[in-house]
Amino acid sequence: MKSYYQHLKSTQEFGETKNLLKKPVLRSSAIFPVIHNQSYSSSIHFLGYWLLKRNIREVTLVITLRNIDGEILLRKIQLIDHAKAFSIILKNLLQELDPEHQKNFIGSIETEFNSTQDMVFPYPALVLEYHNNDFNTYVHTLGRIYNDIEDLKENDETTVPETGFDIHETNDLNSFLSFVNGPLENNDGFIQYTITNHNSRKLTGSFHIGKINSYETKFLYFKDYIQNISEFLDNHSGSISLNHNFKGFYPRLLVGNIQKSFPSVSFTHSYYDCTSCVNESDYWSRINENHFDSSIYLPIFQKNNQFTNLIIYPNLSPSNFTLRIDIHDKNGKKIFENDDLLEVNTNEQKLVKIELNNLLSSIDTSTKDDDLAAHIIANFHNNKIPSRIKFGLDVGIKGLDSKLPCNICFNMRMGSPLLESKPGSFHWAPMFSTRNTVLTLGNFSTLINYEKNANLELNFYRIEDSSFITKQISLKPNSEKRLTFNDPELKNFLTTEGWVTIKADNPYVHGYYFNMNSSGSVAGDHLF
Repeated sequence: MKSYYQHLKSTQEFGETKNLLKKPVLRSSAIFPVIHNQSYSSSIHFLGYWLLKRNIREVTLVITLRNIDGEILLRKIQLIDHAKAFSIILKNLLQELDPEHQKNFIGSIETEFNSTQDMVFPYPALVLEYHNNDFNTYVHTLGRIYNDIEDLKENDETTVPETGFDIHETNDLNSFLSFVNGPLENNDGFIQYTITNHNSRKLTGSFHIGKINSYETKFLYFKDYIQNISEFLDNHSGSISLNHNFKGFYPRLLVGNIQKSFPSVSFTHSYYDCTSCVNESDYWSRINENHFDSSIYLPIFQKNNQFTNLIIYPNLSPSNFTLRIDIHDKNGKKIFENDDLLEVNTNEQKLVKIELNNLLSSIDTSTKDDDLAAHIIANFHNNKIPSRIKFGLDVGIKGLDSKLPCNICFNMRMGSPLLESKPGSFHWAPMFSTRNTVLTLGNFSTLINYEKNANLELNFYRIEDSSFITKQISLKPNSEKRLTFNDPELKNFLTTEGWVTIKADNPYVHGYYFNMNSSGSVAGDHLF
């Protein structure tokens, strides 16, 4: 794990001084486990954002398809020289191979973007999607193969377990983890685990997964390695922390759950378990009386049997804090506040689920059908603010075929005074015209007395060509705007899939994107 302060320096976020000795990033890569079977398949989606954000004229993409054992089956080269939407469709790649690969395939797709200009980030902004006509699930870039020994050493500065996601285990729902190994063989893959159930009881153990070949793809079902996991979870969701011996690649794991009765998947990525991280660099040093310690905006979905849950995992550096939640209507008016909703002592290692819809019972009924937004605020005691604060956001729909909500791993925003001088922000997200896409944009700040409007320029790009359309919107402080394909102009322009870029004159704009499938399947993630 790279320290948070090293991350800020390498990405030049929050007004950090540029490191003149920093090595330019000329290769930006990602590697994904992919599946194609009779129930669903896999795709990878991206925008040619380098041309927009970095003013890079062209980027060369190398696509490598490997089978489950890590053997190369196909390589393709593509020039990215237009700001448009792109997709890598696994089914199409398999059609270039022998028919034996086209029925049941498990393997990996590696993407390597190369440039002669600094791309800043060694991992590109891609979206992995599993899908069929009735469901889809997606997550942003997770695993990658390191660029060089410096890259490896920087990210192996501290070794911690992976955690921060929901697991289910019933007759119908099974939890899993997946990853693609790097170039180094592992003679005996080994995992130690700690499961936390809904009552915050713990179950610990370990298991071996045997030899892992170079670039081998692994799909592991927890039920195959952990006895009594179903009884321990007792028909509720839980969480798991995984300490492993994987080396030679960035071990952000693909994790999630599979439903059998309605063949579908819901996945996200794992995140650092920081419960043992107690060094000075593991805590935030920029305490400022004008800012909350940390905060984040979340959309609340409540219509048509929708639900929204905030999940607090036992994954933070030791600290005590009070969680506050304010709820605002679409115009920014605060309609609910609870200054001390929850007291958290991370030494107790509890798993907490807060059902945001239940907080609405005390709100005026005239607002209950409106789009509402929550401002989640953490007040840490004794100035012990963890530098990495990751929670979970679950959004789902009750009473339909799909039983699995999306499970978004998101980061709280630190109260940094350096951000005040940042002139604006730039974000982007995918949009799928047949998936009931909902894009949510919020203007919420860590500033305690926040009164700044946000003016946004939205540019929509599609996969068919490099044309785009532009829209302008404005957000009042503490307000949210939701965009859907109910807009006739947008619906006519984006007939299949595309991307939206959000250029704001305000550094505090943030958001999420969701697909509300008619089956009840919800896909979701935060903006790039």
